[in-house]
Amino acid sequence: MLIRKPAVEGSFYPSDLKEVTEMINSFDSQVKLSDETIISKPRILISPHAGLFFSGLTATYGYKLASQFKYDRIVIFAPSHRIYFDGMSAAKYNSYLINGKNIAIDTEFTEKISNKFHLEFIEQTHRDEHSAEIQFPFIDHYFPDIKISTFVYAGYESQELSKVIDHILSEYKDTLIIISSDLSHFHSYDICKEMDKGLIEGIIELDLKKVSKGESCGMIGIKASVESSLKNSLKPIALDYRNSGDIIPDKDSVVGYVSIIFTL
Repeated sequence: MLIRKPAVEGSFYPSDLKEVTEMINSFDSQVKLSDETIISKPRILISPHAGLFFSGLTATYGYKLASQFKYDRIVIFAPSHRIYFDGMSAAKYNSYLINGKNIAIDTEFTEKISNKFHLEFIEQTHRDEHSAEIQFPFIDHYFPDIKISTFVYAGYESQELSKVIDHILSEYKDTLIIISSDLSHFHSYDICKEMDKGLIEGIIELDLKKVSKGESCGMIGIKASVESSLKNSLKPIALDYRNSGDIIPDKDSVVGYVSIIFTL
């Protein structure tokens, strides 16, 4: 049994499951879903990956909405922040350990995607990476019995990732795809809002040129989701946006967060 141990438990999110549950329940109570957004099943979700305190409310919008529907599995595409490499690595663990619980990996699905797209398992890219791990508390909360599959990318073209997404959209219709990404980093509050506004507009308009003018650590995943949406006639809907300056008083250097779903 190969188990991926938590890397940011106790820093990005509490190590105590009860405290995590209380935090997500608090976020959940603040999220009011409109009838318009629950019409169609989300196929792709862009979700932030900062600490729960900062981006947890924004992330909750997407997960709460998606939890209104049934899925066979959740697949996470997340950027590498610590290890640079060329390509995308499939997390070939048996499970992820989080808050003392094991979340099962869909090993069969992971192997099929790995074989089809010639993906390796580069273990060190997953070991300390937070961008996928911060999605686990929400998955465990809203989809407690679901299996997951995780892929971490670095020097990977958005067109190549889009091919993987296209395949999943076509062949695995009850799979929720998570694109893990924060938006602009470390600008002043007003500059961050203006930059993120343009990027979000580009996503909603499915305008890759406008998207490319924005800033995000998961830009490859965001571009790929837009490319796949154009090919698969998906409609993006923005659920929530804020930045860290909306959470704490410091507005000199902030990070942006967004929750966007893509539906048929």
